[in-house]
Amino acid sequence: MKTVRDISITAVPKTLDVDWTPDAIFRDTNQGAWFDPSDISTLFQDVAATVPVSADGHPVAVMRDKSGHGNDAVQTNAARRPTWRSDGTLAWLEFDGVDDRMLCSPIVFETSDTLNCCAGMSYVPGGAGWGALRSLVATGVYAGLSNPSITGTISNSGGVFSLNGDAAPNDRKELREALFSPAVLSGREVQTSSFSSQPWQFFGYWNTSPPGGRLFGYVEYEGSAGAEFASLRAWMAKKTSAAA
Repeated sequence: MKTVRDISITAVPKTLDVDWTPDAIFRDTNQGAWFDPSDISTLFQDVAATVPVSADGHPVAVMRDKSGHGNDAVQTNAARRPTWRSDGTLAWLEFDGVDDRMLCSPIVFETSDTLNCCAGMSYVPGGAGWGALRSLVATGVYAGLSNPSITGTISNSGGVFSLNGDAAPNDRKELREALFSPAVLSGREVQTSSFSSQPWQFFGYWNTSPPGGRLFGYVEYEGSAGAEFASLRAWMAKKTSAAA
């Protein structure tokens, strides 16, 4: 097992496993979801999941959840499917800023009243689309909300948010501007009562026009953030080519 130690002056002494993956989070029974566009075996062009994504530019209709809980992300409307892109090193879902979005079935959170979520992402400058780390599909419940021109708090479901490991701006416009470059946006201690048992989505917000941009990965899990949260952010940073 390879490890690295943070020896900066302000660091809390810790050792991170550079071979770590989010599988470590789901070895217990933690409910949640894990989406990884770099794992092309989890991506399909059709809703029946019979036609694999196999090349840059293919549409994505289904993205399998790797947590083991079957909380897949799906888009039944062919015109609203994001595109799988890769530059040979990184891979991501590309959203067109018109109508692309992926939707997830309800998750019933049973063991905790808090949720932790982390995404590698970036938004395209301009436009008017609302974006969120996580939001409901049918109502305006959100965490990590951003907008290119409208200010206001970034969450109405509690939580403590960070951007590349530092405190995230608690303002929608400032957060959007910070996400013009690929970054790791994370939230811990988000209230599960706000989200449980309802259809949800990542990257976009509610039923508003979605933003354009890139999603490099998304993971969420219930319960205490724990020591795994720092490892998750570092793992996501590698997927995003951003500082954790």
